Parts: sequence; structure tokens; C-alpha cells
Amino acid sequence: MSERRVIAILVAINEAAKLLGISPTTLRRLEKDDVVKGYGIKVYYTPGGQRRYSTAEIEHYYLNRGFSGRFGFGSRPVLVAIDCNTSFTNKESPMHGEWDKEIAQISKLIDIAHETDTPVIFSHSYFKEDDAALQLFIKKVPGAEALPSDLASIKLDPRIKQRASDKHVYIKLFFSLYSETGLFDLLQQLECDTMIICGFSTSGAVRAMAMETIQYAIRPIIPAEAVGDRDENVHRSNLADIDKIFGDVLSVGEVARYLSDRKK
Repeated sequence: MSERRVIAILVAINEAAKLLGISPTTLRRLEKDDVVKGYGIKVYYTPGGQRRYSTAEIEHYYLNRGFSGRFGFGSRPVLVAIDCNTSFTNKESPMHGEWDKEIAQISKLIDIAHETDTPVIFSHSYFKEDDAALQLFIKKVPGAEALPSDLASIKLDPRIKQRASDKHVYIKLFFSLYSETGLFDLLQQLECDTMIICGFSTSGAVRAMAMETIQYAIRPIIPAEAVGDRDENVHRSNLADIDKIFGDVLSVGEVARYLSDRKK
């Protein structure tokens, strides 16, 4: 795609400062006539007088400094859906998030992938009780211990339609999707050059997947509305950071058009 579209989001000063790599105090100090000096970023104000900053303008700043370029789409896409199972989407699970909207968008993309013969891979996290690293991890995230240890009990969210041709890989929670899963071999068999990454969570597996995938000369594409996190601010911050360095963050509409155009 030659035209680049940016999803503009207004963020508070703490998040803007984090994206720029400076302190909120410095950000305030650089403000003059409602513009951040040296960055060309406008300061917006809420009716209550709170500062807000546009992620699109922050991205433009990085573009001019050599960041936030574009990989673009290749010709051999694979759609990977991360942890779209009931352990993460069922409200009875301690690991669940409020992801009904995201599941709807993921389901839409999977349907289009099926219609266009685009391979679909589901990855599922499980808990291995005798793993020392996971025993350490649950000290930070105790709810993770409630995840299934029996792979047969992992169930895809019922709102997502799957086909017999879809592939499933299973990973120990908090570990790489490429580690001990056979995923890379599968991608090589499919001659994948473009990975569309959906699922949960933006700050965890989605971000890690984007970071790792580029190392294999595969384009990471992240449909913004088809990934989610339990904290909206964390979600936005990580999306901006992924788009700046590791992958192309696009709208679901753009990704859907790319998939649909492949069949024309």
C-alpha cells in the first residue's frame, strides 16, 4: 500500500512523555504557545483544562527522525490469532478481559481469511505445573495458574468459526510462540512473508510476536481493533510503540481489503 493511514488517538501527558522518551516535567517545560518546542507536537486541552497529545503527531515526529516506516503487505499472508479461547474471553476466568468488540473484529478477519484461502493459525497458552519459570511467573500473575494444563480442555471462543484446515499451536504461558511449538517450520511450509497478528494481549504476546517475527524476515501486521489488553492506556501505548519500531499497525478495514483484494 502506498498510502499510509494513521489512527489518531489523544493521550494524556504521562503517556505522551513515555512515547517521546522524556519526562512529563520536560514536556510541560517545552510547551510554548500550545506547541511542544523541538517536536512540532500541538498541545490540546480538554474542557477541564487537561493536556492531551495526538499519537499521530508523535508518530509524524518519529517518521521525520527515521522511525515508523512501513513494511507493507507481502504476497503470502498467514493470520495468527493469539489466545482467542475461553480461558481468556470467558468472564468466569481470572485471565479474561473485556474483549467482546475485539473478538467481533477477530472473527470478521478470520471469516475473510477463510473466504480467501488465507491460512489461519490459533495459538493457545497453557500452564505447566512443573515448569520453574511459570512457578516464578505466577508470583506476579497468580491468575495464570487457573489456565488449563490439559491441552484437550482448551476451547476456542464459540463466537469464532474455525475450519478443519486451521492449525493450532500450544505454548507454555509467557513463553515465545516460536519456542518448542513448530510454528516457524509451519510458516516456512506456507512460505509466509506477511503475518497478521490478532488476539491478546497487546502488551504481552502480541507485542512479543511482532518483535520476534521481523527477525525471520516476515512482515508483522497488527489490525488495531483486533488486539486488546486489560488496560486501555497500556494497550494504546504498546500499539504506538509496535507501530514505531516492530510492525505495521493498521485498521481492520485496511487488512480486510488487502485479504479480499487477493482473490480478485
